Amino acid sequence: MDEELETRRGTLRQLWSWTRGSRRALLTALGCALTGAALGLAQPLLVNSTIEAATNSRSVAGLLVLLAALFAGQALLQAWSTYRLDRAGEGIVRRLRQAMIDQLLRLRMAVYDRQRVGDLISRTTTDTTLLRDVLATDAANAVVNSIVVAGGVAVMVWLDPLLATVVLAVTLSSGLVVAAVLKGIRRETVAAQDATGSLAADLERVLSAIRTVRVNRAESRESAALAGRNGAVYTHNVRAARLSAVVSPAIDLAVQGSLIVVIVVGLSRVSAGAMTVGELVAFLLYVNYLAAPMSGLFDIAPALQTGLAALERAQEVLDLPVESERERRTAAPTSGPGAGLVLRDLRFRYTDRDILRGTSFHVPRNSCTAVAGPSGAGKSTLFSLLGRFYEPDSGSIVFDGRDVHTDHSIAQWRARIGLVEQHSPLMYGTLRDNIGYAAPDADETWLRQVVDMAGLTALVDRLPSGLDTEVGEHGSSLSGGEQQRVAIARALLARPEILLLDEPTSHLDAANEQLLTRTLRRISAECTLLVIAHRLSTIRAADQVVVLDAGQVVATGGYDDVRDLLPQHRVTA
Repeated sequence: MDEELETRRGTLRQLWSWTRGSRRALLTALGCALTGAALGLAQPLLVNSTIEAATNSRSVAGLLVLLAALFAGQALLQAWSTYRLDRAGEGIVRRLRQAMIDQLLRLRMAVYDRQRVGDLISRTTTDTTLLRDVLATDAANAVVNSIVVAGGVAVMVWLDPLLATVVLAVTLSSGLVVAAVLKGIRRETVAAQDATGSLAADLERVLSAIRTVRVNRAESRESAALAGRNGAVYTHNVRAARLSAVVSPAIDLAVQGSLIVVIVVGLSRVSAGAMTVGELVAFLLYVNYLAAPMSGLFDIAPALQTGLAALERAQEVLDLPVESERERRTAAPTSGPGAGLVLRDLRFRYTDRDILRGTSFHVPRNSCTAVAGPSGAGKSTLFSLLGRFYEPDSGSIVFDGRDVHTDHSIAQWRARIGLVEQHSPLMYGTLRDNIGYAAPDADETWLRQVVDMAGLTALVDRLPSGLDTEVGEHGSSLSGGEQQRVAIARALLARPEILLLDEPTSHLDAANEQLLTRTLRRISAECTLLVIAHRLSTIRAADQVVVLDAGQVVATGGYDDVRDLLPQHRVTA
């Protein structure tokens, strides 16, 4: 219980911390709301004075004008405070959502391996929307309603302490019932939000592979699996609704019961001369006036549970570890002995398996090195370490005499390299957007040269809008080979010093494969090339070949030197 209370306090502190920058607007809106509430609290007393004046045959015109002014002032203040609260709430959620977006783009790669992307997206969109409602409405209303109820109760006690005590007894009995179900509502709300995140993650998984789903006739199977996730959301929300359903009768009991008690007991006290008719009417107006804020307090409690649960889920994303971006000292490239890329005794363990076990080799500057070996040898892991998506457990990577990890920040190092993945992911947008992704300000002349080097000139000439043609979601309007050549052009445009190519010919036909082989020779004159190679043509075109097996280098040299150690079942002519 103490741990749960401390967690809730921590969440409330986090909620308060996110209001930084909007607190003046929130306090101004709260001030307007409280002023409007004070005008509302004054109205029953003014009605009492009006009734007494009419009973004693005095003029009530002035009192009626004042009453109308109070009504108008309350309405205007409430409208203004509602707008200001909504605006401030939207601003807070915008900052939170942007912080989550920035966090998601900088998470360590190992986190992406464990987390489901759809759930992360759900937390950034759906959960922050729920939090907006809490900030813009529920939290402010909780403060205003609490003060209004406290002020109203104080006036009621002043008017008639006995009658006020009876009303409070009826109200508190209903409040105890509501308090008993709040814990269950919070539990089911959190479970429903988690289930919604899982549903979003599964739906994203299916839709991103919809062609595979269709060709394997798995629509019904996937629909059934998604129905299970959808059913879990339904179950938890229904349970929360069942618990929330207790709240309305409890509120009705408090309001209606209080009115009945006031009427019955109040008439008796008027008959006994303990209170006047005006005081009874004023008391009834206070009960009626406080019904809305009291009901709001009961309704706000489950809503706050939902919002705080949403904040917890958002905070979990913000607590995920990100890549370290400490600035490092970087020296200018040097030449001479030792120039180029040197890998020394690299070791890397993933979960419970050793992937690299003392990998060492040298890639001379402005040369092309092919990395070959059977599946699982550690080739892709090697590229992940070179891209600094993961850090080696031990060993070092040195480029032109400078250690990649101690002399560079991650951003500084990645500014010196380019990477072409085997599956070449493209972004939604135009061909120009995709090629210029790493260097959006590149001049048109260099862009055209890169397009030609990557063998894309014929494609650009054929497209209806040339470089400004939309490529579709994930580049769906292009073939696999075209997507791969776009990825190569994208990497080249940024003029990298080291270019990492993961099987660049895997989607190319014979003609384009020959074109790419010539392109690699041109590129190696400008930068250092490291290529994961399966095809014989790529291996033969390299200046040197490094053969990996079980995370270790088993051979280094020209093609003729290592041909007997190549996994022939993976090499195709």
